[in-house]
Amino acid sequence: MRQASTRIGAAPAGGGAPVASPSVRAAMDDDGAGLVLTRELARVLGEPHAGADGRHRGEPSPFGRGEAVGRVSAVCAVERLRPDCGSPGVSAIHKAAIAGAVAVNSLGIVVDQQADRAHHGGLDKALYVMSGAEARHWSRELGGIGPGALGENMLIEDDGAAGIDDVEIGAVLSIGPPGRSDHPGRGAEDRGSPGSDGILVRVTGVRNPCSTFARGMGRADWVELFSARDRVGVYLSVLAEGRVRAGDEVRVVSTAGHGVSCRRWFAHHDPRDARAVLAAEARGDCVIADFTRKYLLAAVDEPVG
Repeated sequence: MRQASTRIGAAPAGGGAPVASPSVRAAMDDDGAGLVLTRELARVLGEPHAGADGRHRGEPSPFGRGEAVGRVSAVCAVERLRPDCGSPGVSAIHKAAIAGAVAVNSLGIVVDQQADRAHHGGLDKALYVMSGAEARHWSRELGGIGPGALGENMLIEDDGAAGIDDVEIGAVLSIGPPGRSDHPGRGAEDRGSPGSDGILVRVTGVRNPCSTFARGMGRADWVELFSARDRVGVYLSVLAEGRVRAGDEVRVVSTAGHGVSCRRWFAHHDPRDARAVLAAEARGDCVIADFTRKYLLAAVDEPVG
């Protein structure tokens, strides 16, 4: 076990509470080499339906163009690196809330970092966002964690009926001050300017809970436990840079109309859904990230579960 030098449970710069969860506190200083995981990756290429059930249950995305998804309750960046037995040697999964306006560029929160760039971060995974309700559920399950402890860059609060996991794969969203009539990045003066208020993003796919995540939570069963609720959070690419802050509104700018939400795809990996999303891309109705496309292509010719 390698030891980290940063003090456990220090209050983050944004004023968040120290971590109370015993398993997460211990994981901050433990590289996880002794943790025998029950599963290392939630969705695995080569497994039938990548480990999902293969049959959707008629759950179309409820969000159309112009509709509000929710509001940002926290913007988070790495608070400390933890030792990790994976190849990078460290993990940046433990993040904490940042106060005020935070700059976002094409690679995500400017002051954030990822240790394993082969699987985390990059243009297609610039931001990882979660439902605020889901984060609170896991805080109760784990015994107390603050915003960012699950690796999320933003928490999105919704009305309780549907949230960020229910947005279509490939949808374009605006994140910015409530009530503005245009979306961030529309004007040439905003596009690519990290000083502008609000950003424009594309939903590129879902988180695939992995061994690094499990070691960060200090739970051998974490991949299966976190995946069981099917609301694993979504990745975003940044189309127009700017600044974000707590209180910003998340709104749908455009959707492809295929109806396949992030939650639905993660839960089922239904071949019919794979064909629908790929057809929408072929029509030019959306852009699909490579890390999502490989799972879509693998599902196309499978029998329906």
